[in-house]
Amino acid sequence: MSYYFSIYRRPKQGNFIKVRDAAIASRNQMPNRGFVTQTISNPAATQNSNMIVSTTIFESAADMDKVLDYSDSNDEITKRIEAVDTLCETSGSVVGHILQPATPPEGFSPKICVRDMVVAGDGNLASLIEVLSDFAQEDWGVPKAVSISVPLGAMNSNQVRATGFFESMADFEIARGNMVQSSLVPKIIDLRAAPHTRIVSRILSFTR
Repeated sequence: MSYYFSIYRRPKQGNFIKVRDAAIASRNQMPNRGFVTQTISNPAATQNSNMIVSTTIFESAADMDKVLDYSDSNDEITKRIEAVDTLCETSGSVVGHILQPATPPEGFSPKICVRDMVVAGDGNLASLIEVLSDFAQEDWGVPKAVSISVPLGAMNSNQVRATGFFESMADFEIARGNMVQSSLVPKIIDLRAAPHTRIVSRILSFTR
């Protein structure tokens, strides 16, 4: 099973380009798969727009341990992180377990990342994960890649994340129109505790 490590940064006014470029440069130094996004649509728009999120994928928890151990013992890495964090209003990280990895089609060049956070009703977590995994495999009419994951640290342990990648906003709109017509939607509604939260971002860097 693979894992993700995401760093969320909200740049201070006037520092967006510096934070963006530093996040991309740092991500590109990693041999692992990953991506960097800029939030363009968030439910809390005045607080979380223009967030820079850098995500690195690890093939196992042991692989993540190696990188974290190396980072902890390397002051230069810590100094680089601190230098970027001083340009931000906030900075934080999230670690998650990827239950179903995204499998991009050949030649896929994503520009849009859609993160849906769904909370399962009590006792429904396993069923919701199964239905969302089936939902992600359906044909939405456009090229796409979708992963299903759970955060390892969360305010609600029933939270599931579906992360979708699309080649354009236009493609996402086509997919959205097809998604709502799926026969699995009523099942998802029955299994969740409340309506899901959606965040839409532009992809600034994507490494397979």
